[in-house]
Amino acid sequence: MLESLLVLGLVSIIALALSGSVQSSFAAVEEQIFFMEFEELYRETQKHSVASQQKTSLNLDGQTISNGSQKLTVPKGIQAPSGQSIIFDRAGGNSSLAKVEFQTSKGAIRYQLYLGNGKIKRIKETKN
Repeated sequence: MLESLLVLGLVSIIALALSGSVQSSFAAVEEQIFFMEFEELYRETQKHSVASQQKTSLNLDGQTISNGSQKLTVPKGIQAPSGQSIIFDRAGGNSSLAKVEFQTSKGAIRYQLYLGNGKIKRIKETKN
C-alpha cells in the first residue's frame, strides 16, 4: 500500500512538471503565431489600400486588431496597445504611426513602421 502511494505521488509530480513545460511551450508557440499573423494582417491591409485606392486603417484596441474585414485576437500573454490606428494611404504607405509595441512576459516586441513606404521591421527587446 505504501509503495502504491509512493509511486502515485512520484507519477503526480512528474505529470505536473511536464504539464508546466507543455503550457510554457504552448504559450511561446502561440506568441510566435500571433506575431506572424499580425505581420500578415499588416501586409493584407496595406494591399487592400492599394487595390481599393482608398485610405485603410488597421485598428489596435488592446485585445483585438482589425482592419474592418479581418480581426485578430491578442493572446492572454501579450499586451497590445489600445486606441492606436495605422493608416495606409492609397499607395499603401503608412502615414500615421512610427512604431507599435507589444509587451510579453519575456520583454517587448516593437515594430518599426517606416512612414511613407509602409515597410515594417520587428525588433525584439528582452528583459534582463
